[in-house]
Amino acid sequence: MRHFLTRLALLLVLFTGPLGMVAPRAEPALPTAPALPTTYVTDWAHLMPAGLYDFIPLDGMSTADWMDPDFQQKILDAERKIRPELNKVDVILPGYMVPLVYEGTDVFEFLLVPSAGQCIHVPPPPVNQTIFIKLDEPTRMRTYGEPVIVQGQLSTTGAVTEYTDTGYRILADEVIDFSFEELDVRLSTLEGAAN
Repeated sequence: MRHFLTRLALLLVLFTGPLGMVAPRAEPALPTAPALPTTYVTDWAHLMPAGLYDFIPLDGMSTADWMDPDFQQKILDAERKIRPELNKVDVILPGYMVPLVYEGTDVFEFLLVPSAGQCIHVPPPPVNQTIFIKLDEPTRMRTYGEPVIVQGQLSTTGAVTEYTDTGYRILADEVIDFSFEELDVRLSTLEGAAN
């Protein structure tokens, strides 16, 4: 039963996007512009390959599914899949900080996760929904419930940390406090540059 509840919690996390919004089941198209050779990532759903969980029945999962080792392995395998074509794309992504390397209130490395408190009291989010953030200059530590926006370049070279493995990393240009207004401004700037 404990294993079932752990997996159920993991799936709830998996299908929950940043800041508690429900993420779409299918991968949305990446915004692109014909004039520029780059794409950009602005949503956690962009990090998951298309059709990643198509093996899950549309009418829900049964107890038998959860008890089936093959089904459990499919879940684990899906959690590790990333999108290699996203290597070196620009990213503006909201999320929550899980500090890894810090001195006092200065944070040098952290995990960015889509929902508050992940990697601390619950199973970690899937590998493709966990990002290792490395900073040239430290940023201020945020509490587990204080969202941030990270801007930088995405790498598909994951990392192994004390909490979990990651599928991606970002060399962050900037980490700022989250606000919907600030996110809209940054996304508009990025979209304007692509047009």
